[in-house]
Amino acid sequence: MRTSLLGLSALFLLSGCASRASYVRSDTTLGRVVVYRNGVAYFERYATVPGDQLHLAVPADKVDDFLKSLTVVDTITGEAAPISYPTDTPAAGTGLLDMNIHLPGSTSHRLKLSYVTEAPSWKPSYRLTLGNNGKVAMQAWAIVDNTSGEDWSQVKLGVGASSAMSFRFDLRGVRTVEREKLRAEDLFALAPPSGESTYGSGSGGGQGIVADFSDALLQGGGHASTAGNGNGSVAAPAPPAVARAGVPTTQVHPHAAGQASASTPSLQAGGYGASLGGMGLDHGVSQEAYRFQSVTNSLRSSDRRVIVEGFASASDGDKIAASLQRANQAREQLVRAGVDPNRVVAIGKGEEAGHAAGVRIVDDAKDAVAKHDPKSASEHATGEQQGEPIGTSHFETQSAMTVPKGSSAMVSILNANTDGEVVYLYDPETSRGNAVYPFRSVRIKNPTDSSLESGPVTVFGDGKFIGEGMCEAIPARAAAFVPFALDRQIVVEHKEAERDDIARILTVQRGVLSSEVQHTRKQTLTLHNRLSEKAIVYLRHTVAPGYTLTVSPPLAERMGNASLFRVEVAPNAKLDVDVEEATPVTRTTDLRTPDGLGMVKAFVSSEAARGPLKVAVAELLQLDREMSNVQQHIETTREQMQEYRQRMDELHAQIVTLKLVKSGGPLMLSLEKKLQEMSDKLSKATVDVVALEEQRMIAKIHFQDKVADLTLEAPQESGDAAKRAEK
Repeated sequence: MRTSLLGLSALFLLSGCASRASYVRSDTTLGRVVVYRNGVAYFERYATVPGDQLHLAVPADKVDDFLKSLTVVDTITGEAAPISYPTDTPAAGTGLLDMNIHLPGSTSHRLKLSYVTEAPSWKPSYRLTLGNNGKVAMQAWAIVDNTSGEDWSQVKLGVGASSAMSFRFDLRGVRTVEREKLRAEDLFALAPPSGESTYGSGSGGGQGIVADFSDALLQGGGHASTAGNGNGSVAAPAPPAVARAGVPTTQVHPHAAGQASASTPSLQAGGYGASLGGMGLDHGVSQEAYRFQSVTNSLRSSDRRVIVEGFASASDGDKIAASLQRANQAREQLVRAGVDPNRVVAIGKGEEAGHAAGVRIVDDAKDAVAKHDPKSASEHATGEQQGEPIGTSHFETQSAMTVPKGSSAMVSILNANTDGEVVYLYDPETSRGNAVYPFRSVRIKNPTDSSLESGPVTVFGDGKFIGEGMCEAIPARAAAFVPFALDRQIVVEHKEAERDDIARILTVQRGVLSSEVQHTRKQTLTLHNRLSEKAIVYLRHTVAPGYTLTVSPPLAERMGNASLFRVEVAPNAKLDVDVEEATPVTRTTDLRTPDGLGMVKAFVSSEAARGPLKVAVAELLQLDREMSNVQQHIETTREQMQEYRQRMDELHAQIVTLKLVKSGGPLMLSLEKKLQEMSDKLSKATVDVVALEEQRMIAKIHFQDKVADLTLEAPQESGDAAKRAEK
């Protein structure tokens, strides 16, 4: 009689000594169940075996999981028991595979069996109750579904976070390896290889890795191939071959699934990039595969820790699960290629604006801080959300509980007070953000040593419901923001401006400067607080690629690639916040244009300008100022001339009128005298304008001559020119 271990009854068939003719059925005791977010569950069972063998019958579709994870230990001696099973496929219609566990001696044995098999993922749910004095009551619940076909009676029930990896792997199929045939060589002496010089530091870990990979690469290199392995299952693509001393890269990797041969594309020479190219990927994806191999090689030769961030597409249903699956696929490829699994963490980021479906590999910021300043590593971990921690996050009930088959349970996994405060989060960047109103949010700290999974959060305050939100995965002891309301009490006005400043002059040719310009983008945020109390606002800002942050409030925290700036706005007041970022660009500037002269003038007045060129440019600016003054004098004189002409016309009209009056003699003489004075002033002004025009022409020719002779090696001038330049 046989019983399925992983089936409905989960019973064992036991036999005593070898001479025993019949089997004795004995139920096992289920003691512990841990459900994970990645589609598996861990089971612990206990059994008392009176003889020297334990017979198991396992469903054929569960054999791979069973062989991958089964451990059988004698609870008294602590020794593991060996297992044997037939290589042949189970008989048609049975669907079960017999397994025998051999036990030493014929005495009674108390065994502990543990294994991992498929199970529905658990779902988290959170409650936050706002308190006083910076405290928040936090409750977390895990919703667990029992679809195993048996009752979980009085078991310790736990849940694990997504840092525990899981995958399907063919262990039952027979695998042969194609080996190269060698022949003996009659060589009695071997010459050493030629010596070569070395170059480079060979450290392999100097710079941080930031790399993005598309969904097409994951589909080609991270999913199972459709080629059968001869055992009725599907073979996963072989991972990249790891080159070692004396081992060619065409060797079959020990983790390759299924029946591999020299014709398998993933085993061709050329490493992982060539293998992906052989899977039918286009040229762009093949190039991306080579870049993935480069990242893999760098990680294998360094001790850095990295985070693999997965991103979902708009068409994905469960975006968090889809992004986590992509991250796990990339992590699995890195681990198969020889990267230490303890140094790679996979997290799901869901769908984010600006990120297509795929993955991104980034350095773990906490690891970098720990290497340079171990003391500040813990402080950094609480202030930044840079991914989940290495290891297994785990929550377990303190007392035994029962979950009947075909039912679900809501298990309390956290009930504690934690540090928290109500703040406003201004997020104009993400798809669900708002460019005018910041979100009312709870900033909380994870009080546990385990990661809290992404899930819905319900917020209560003053004994009533005040909102709900969604949190991403919160690493152990780290802080997180949970937006829960849009009350429009804080209004943000946004203004943008750009400017160019010369940072360095590269070349000068006939008045045209080729210079390195600091292009600056400025954002001014005006925050209006309508509340009668102080408001704490966190401003989210992502620095554009190629730009560097130059002006901003003090950095409070980071959220992914974005910076969070903490500001306080007084009651019923407003606050202006400037954020500037700059990037160097190369541009040409013509000194003969007003805009060009303005940029050069600002450059000469800065500390970056020095040397002979500064003196020569300063003299040009002095000539330009002189021409501007002359031009202004000319315009002023011409305005006076226009007034003189108008006054002369008035006097002339008055004189003509007086000629008809016999008693207007004395007044006539006065008007004629004034007319003559206006005429003299007009004549003098005309002469002055001609002189000023000549002066301006001479200055302009002098300016153009200086511009034509201007070079980077302009001679250091002395005397009046040098003094004017210094002024």
